[in-house]
Amino acid sequence: MRPCALVMALVASGLTGGGLISEQASAAGLRSSERIEEGFGIGQRPPQFSAIDLNGKRQTLKQYRGRIVVLHFWATWCPYCRGEIPKLFQIHEQGSSLGVTVLAVSVDHDLDQLQTFVQQVGIPYIVIPDAISQYSLAIAYGIRGFPVTYLLDRTGRIAYRFFGSTDLIGAVQHLLDQSSAPKT
Repeated sequence: MRPCALVMALVASGLTGGGLISEQASAAGLRSSERIEEGFGIGQRPPQFSAIDLNGKRQTLKQYRGRIVVLHFWATWCPYCRGEIPKLFQIHEQGSSLGVTVLAVSVDHDLDQLQTFVQQVGIPYIVIPDAISQYSLAIAYGIRGFPVTYLLDRTGRIAYRFFGSTDLIGAVQHLLDQSSAPKT
């Protein structure tokens, strides 16, 4: 059987894994629309999480629904990540009052080193140490390199996904412009 024909046969028979995903979602009590919307693609909602930040406060994505969220995966030892800090700082300073939240998930293993770095640099936005999370957010999100940034719109859907250094300020501004534009 040719590869295309094999794929078509698998799709027709439901053996591609879609059924398994649907069964798992049903078992978890999710509606069909929730199963379709969750994922890492543009327009999907990333998986929900609950984690403790460096200040000991619980952070979840759900609590920021209605705000634009910059979900940034980084490490103190990553030079590209350090290059993004001034952008995140600016987004936090200028965007907080406009409904923008920065959640920076650090993959550093040494919590003391992370805390020292955050204090020395004066990072004002929320930093979540992945090392103390109940489960690794970086692994759950399939992060393999750094930095990786998800920009979520006010409905909690992924509007942008960036790998490496990028124009975060421009992307946030674009989302702000879209969310304040009159609906036609």
